Amino acid sequence: MSGWELVLVLLVLPLLFLGLYLRGLVARLDRLHLRVEATEAVLQARLERRAALTREVAIEAGLDPVSAVLLIDAATAAQHSDRAGAPRVAAESNLSGALRAVFGDPETLEELARDPADRLLLTELAEVTQGVVLARRFGNDAVRAAVAVRRRGLVRALRLAGHARWPQSQDLDDAPPDALAQFALHSA
Repeated sequence: MSGWELVLVLLVLPLLFLGLYLRGLVARLDRLHLRVEATEAVLQARLERRAALTREVAIEAGLDPVSAVLLIDAATAAQHSDRAGAPRVAAESNLSGALRAVFGDPETLEELARDPADRLLLTELAEVTQGVVLARRFGNDAVRAAVAVRRRGLVRALRLAGHARWPQSQDLDDAPPDALAQFALHSA
């Protein structure tokens, strides 16, 4: 091998490895962005289901009128808020607070659960509220992973993220009532 061929190999080989590395980095970043979008869609679906189910429980279960109105108002606000931003976060957090206020007492749940139809609705509501917690947790994990890759110097310098929007974590109060979570465990 002549001197020129050796110099050519020593220049091309690192560039080839750099190109393969960058290609893998872009593919990973793309997968992370897709994962963030997928988890956002799952969270939105679960939030919508929680609001709809809360309205159904408030209307059909044997709740006292004050509790029913509290749940209906909170669920309606959550259903009619926009899909993102502070109004949605506030409405969903208020719905979580209303659920804790109404279903925080295990005795209330046991009294409502005497009716088999209400027991079924409460069990489903408990599962959906737990699903919201998990969906938000998985979504925030996906956001952290995407942000970690996007903060790398090489990704920023070469603008490998393109025009993709910056991933945002979902910071809302989604804590379910403890009594409702325990009710779901015992009724399953």
